[in-house]
Amino acid sequence: MNILLYNPDNEVTNNFMPHLWMFLLKSLTPAGHEVYLLDGNAQPTSEPELVNYVLEHRIGLVGIGAMTRMAEKAYRRADAVRAAGVPVVRGGPHVTEVPDEPLGRDGGPRHADAIALGEADQTWPRIVSDAARGVLKEVYAPLNELGKEVKPSLDNYPVIRWDRMDLDQFNLIGHFPKLARRILTGLGMPWRSFHLIPIESGRGCPYGCEFCTVTGFFGDSIRFRSNGSVVEELLLLKSLEKRRKGKFVVFFIDDNFAINPRRTKSLLQEIIAQKAQVPWVAQISMNLLRDEELVSLIAQSGGKWIFMGLESIDPENLKTVAKTFNKPGEYGAVLERLASRLIPPRPSTTSWLRRAG
Repeated sequence: MNILLYNPDNEVTNNFMPHLWMFLLKSLTPAGHEVYLLDGNAQPTSEPELVNYVLEHRIGLVGIGAMTRMAEKAYRRADAVRAAGVPVVRGGPHVTEVPDEPLGRDGGPRHADAIALGEADQTWPRIVSDAARGVLKEVYAPLNELGKEVKPSLDNYPVIRWDRMDLDQFNLIGHFPKLARRILTGLGMPWRSFHLIPIESGRGCPYGCEFCTVTGFFGDSIRFRSNGSVVEELLLLKSLEKRRKGKFVVFFIDDNFAINPRRTKSLLQEIIAQKAQVPWVAQISMNLLRDEELVSLIAQSGGKWIFMGLESIDPENLKTVAKTFNKPGEYGAVLERLASRLIPPRPSTTSWLRRAG
């Protein structure tokens, strides 16, 4: 069976890297099936164009993932594909949060033949098998025999064969302003051969920030891949970069890359020991960057840019969004610590404001 995994563009901001879920599910697909990937951010596709693609490639199942900001476009694309007689399975955070919506159980129109709730590592192979036999169920969820949700272990993480993929089709840097592309070229990173590769080393976050859906989707317990698994993937990308004469930068998409400092340090030390350094970017909470040894290892292992959520300089605002582990009085020292090691910080804030009175 031919399968298409499709990610619609988000219409709000142009993504600067492809989503990992497509590559991960491709790697988890049972043998004997051909998987095609189409990212709408890199290849804008209208509904007629998507349907033509599906029919020309004789696709037997379309998987569509989308967050809330892309939900309406995803539904329109799914409707067009289903009207052409091809079944659609929907998944992702939005569908997991409102499972009745895509199935039309909320009184609205139906937009999917099946839905995959939560993390699909275990359910995706079953979905593919059922679709191939024409017995697709409506709901797939990672539940045990007692009906309790089971979070997949990352101990046996699949090997994503980046070397067998046409990564040029996922080059999203073309969306950057011309000035940004000129700067990349000036830094020796021609944007046409520049690729930002998503990798995860762990899932979950113990923090319960009010504005974040991570805990609801991935849970508040942390699961990690083995250091060896991550290092092998980095070495594969490093080798691939040399062969293709391009420039790769890794984005560790962990919700909080250093949430367990001891484990993160051991991973970074292994990266250094195995000479697996590639330029990388990650998201790390401000409070964890007080650790001098951690910041030093970040720099030595290839860390080039850190995203961090300051959210506010007002302690009362931080209390409102359940992020009191941030200490505004420490922001300056942390930013200086990163700058001293030539690691540009990328701080962000939320629009939450303390209400007067």
